[in-house]
Amino acid sequence: MKNTPLLSELEIKIKELVSALERSREKTGSGIEQEGVSEKLSLIEDHVKNLIQLLDQIEES
Repeated sequence: MKNTPLLSELEIKIKELVSALERSREKTGSGIEQEGVSEKLSLIEDHVKNLIQLLDQIEES
């Protein structure tokens, strides 16, 4: 089942989330606490990028 408008909207929202994560990472300074935040942001970003890849695969099929 393909719902192209819904997939497109989801992809846009995911890309916006990636941008927000990148801005958050830029705002974090150095230090132990910020390193933990940065690691969490990296993990979330990896998951979001995987979702984008899955969406691309769904659109191709």
